[in-house]
Amino acid sequence: MIHTFKFSEQTQFDLNTITDFNNRCFSIRGNHRQYDAFRFVDNPFASETFDYLYGVEKDGEYIAQMLTMPAPLSLKNTIIPAFWGQDYIVLENYRGEGIGKNLAPFYLGKDYYIAVGFSPKSAVIHQKMGAKKIGYLDFYQKWGSSLHQAKWLLQRLLKISPKEIGDYTFPDTIGHFKRIKKIEDLHLPHLNWNSNTVETLRDKTYFQWRFFYQPNRYFVYQWKDTKDQNATYFVGKPYFYKGVNWLRVVDYRFDIQKKEHFSAILKAAEKLRKKLHLYGILISSSLNVTREELEEQKFLQTKHEVVLTTYPFQHKETNEAHNHFFISFADSDMDMHTNKGEFNFEDKTIKNTM
Repeated sequence: MIHTFKFSEQTQFDLNTITDFNNRCFSIRGNHRQYDAFRFVDNPFASETFDYLYGVEKDGEYIAQMLTMPAPLSLKNTIIPAFWGQDYIVLENYRGEGIGKNLAPFYLGKDYYIAVGFSPKSAVIHQKMGAKKIGYLDFYQKWGSSLHQAKWLLQRLLKISPKEIGDYTFPDTIGHFKRIKKIEDLHLPHLNWNSNTVETLRDKTYFQWRFFYQPNRYFVYQWKDTKDQNATYFVGKPYFYKGVNWLRVVDYRFDIQKKEHFSAILKAAEKLRKKLHLYGILISSSLNVTREELEEQKFLQTKHEVVLTTYPFQHKETNEAHNHFFISFADSDMDMHTNKGEFNFEDKTIKNTM
């Protein structure tokens, strides 16, 4: 008999079960122990009851799951609980039995589910079950120059290994921005940068967990001249892509009425790229105002990912870009692993056994 459950409502299965299952189903990512602990134990927005984790068992065997990671939204300086859908999978031997469809009402019924990166079929199923389109997240890239593209081809031809990601030294200042090394130095007097835009939460608690969990994995830059409003900022890191190292702008926030601040972010990113001798820039966009600037600056769109949620979004569903929803690579699990599948905060001095 098939039984669908919340982890908070049973004692047979626990986080060890999830880690073993993830190791089996997502072997490309390596051992999941530290990754799962980061998302569901060390996560400051997570409850200890695991009432946001969902599983399916048949005759005592754990055969399917949907994991949702707590990470709030914010609007008009109010925190909105939200849960990012991740690691949704049914063992191959049990597919075609409607298990995933029967699991959906469990996680879609919790306020508020949100996810990005659906297959076309999965997006349709989730929308039929009640999830709404809140917007899109677009991925963009831009080579440093045609010379960098030529060097990239030569490097691949000669099989030259790139510099180790951990060997880069980021400067203390770049353009209008200064590097932030301590949470105390972040200037965030409010929850939101924009009054009528749903934003994924970026308070000091989030920064400590997501970017300062271990040192020198992410590099936070904040606008030098801060006043009464939240400071414009961006978060960058070197990122292995297409066989060479790029600058990835993982996250950023700014007042969308000050478009020149986003231009300043792009200029600072380009200065960083040049200073560190990286091959190009990778960045995401969920806003029309950033999309327009990126395309004007000749960035190439490489992905167009729909974002679905059960949050009662106060705008009509549309395929057009808009300025009502602000997310980035830092949300969900889009920037949790290296190109080799290793968890970004992997501590190799800790044995990956349960």
